[in-house]
Amino acid sequence: MSRFEETICEAIHSMRLLVVDYGGAERLVQPYVYGDDHAGDRLLSAYQVAGASASGASEGWKFFRMDKVTSVTLSDRQFHSPRPEFQRGDGAFARIVCQVGD
Repeated sequence: MSRFEETICEAIHSMRLLVVDYGGAERLVQPYVYGDDHAGDRLLSAYQVAGASASGASEGWKFFRMDKVTSVTLSDRQFHSPRPEFQRGDGAFARIVCQVGD
């Protein structure tokens, strides 16, 4: 189990936002899916609602490679339903550890 796995899965199951330090910048995200991609990299699929972005888009769907995450903090804020475009069983994942709706 990774050092962040328990926090991420708790946030996904309770639909709470996470503060993720990624690439040296904080991002506030709605976490949806956590698992391994087909190359074996651990990923978090999330909808970013605020914070920095290398792409310049501070909001939107993003994949966060866990080897680039330096901290994960559970927020007190909740999101109350999945975004309408969210699809369970994302094909980007070879193995899902936890996802919204489990």
